[in-house]
Amino acid sequence: MYSLVEAARQGDWTPLIEESKRSPGKNWAEEARCANQDIDIFVPPGDGPREDPEIVNNRLGKILNRPRNICASCPLAIAARCLVESLRDDDEFGIRAGLLASERSGLRALWQQRVNETAVQSALQGCTAALSKVERNVVIARFATGTSYEPAVVARGLGVSHEYLLKLARRHRKKSAPQASDTHVA
Repeated sequence: MYSLVEAARQGDWTPLIEESKRSPGKNWAEEARCANQDIDIFVPPGDGPREDPEIVNNRLGKILNRPRNICASCPLAIAARCLVESLRDDDEFGIRAGLLASERSGLRALWQQRVNETAVQSALQGCTAALSKVERNVVIARFATGTSYEPAVVARGLGVSHEYLLKLARRHRKKSAPQASDTHVA
């Protein structure tokens, strides 16, 4: 699990996402080692998204051994799915895939900023895709600055009207244009 988390921290989400896809469909949680455990042990007191993980680990010490050992015994695909689901759901509390909430905090921020290039390309080609706010902005930026994209196709991919797409593109270009004070030569 460590190598999947480290790759994600470096911006490569593919290994974690691909491993999570190996879990057994909608009922993946039934295969988790925590499925029949007391859920309270996975929500340690004093752990949260704004806590320092080192302080939490030092303060809670042995209390964390049992839930982390249970997580460590989970099949890798299940643990990966557990982590991906917690990131997708923006889950701020509890131990997921062996990581404290405070340890996942940085990953949650990175997850929210990631760009799925396949989804972006799909939208630019007119295929409706579920896009994050960041991905939607990337599609608009590429359309606004590119010349090879067909407005009606990109509008369909974003699920907006042709006119609204043009408005979004103008807004993007205006925001990206150098300000008069930026071009001032002293």
